[in-house]
Amino acid sequence: MPSRPLDDIDRALIAALRSDARRSHQSIAAALGVSEGTIRSRLKRLEADGVVRITTLQNIESLGASAFAYLWITCDRALLREIAGALAAQPLVGFVASLLGRADLLAIVQQDGPSELVRFVDDVVKDLPGVLDVRTEPILHLVKNDGRWGLVRARAR
Repeated sequence: MPSRPLDDIDRALIAALRSDARRSHQSIAAALGVSEGTIRSRLKRLEADGVVRITTLQNIESLGASAFAYLWITCDRALLREIAGALAAQPLVGFVASLLGRADLLAIVQQDGPSELVRFVDDVVKDLPGVLDVRTEPILHLVKNDGRWGLVRARAR
């Protein structure tokens, strides 16, 4: 949670970094009409607050993993956090979220092939205490994989 609400400069800084994360603080400051120190301190705050994380996006299809799947997991909700944490600790699990709906958790996983995917679901996921059901939906073709989500502006009512 941000230490203070995001303002227009924060949003513009995030947008500038989304388009080019290697762009210099000086260049962003000039474009936004603020000092380089302002950009540096705001970025430091945004990172500390967990609003942004500077990272590398990779083309996951080029990494050699050939089986990606959604795992819709129904579980004992009293153990949801523990199950989510155990899934998140798995190196080939790239996404975990708790849900309201047809499942309690959604995980996106990658494996080297279909047999490894089945083995992971059967030997790892289904063996977690509190897991009641796992529905596996293999991803046949990845159309878009872009971690650069747009900013949603809070609207005053």
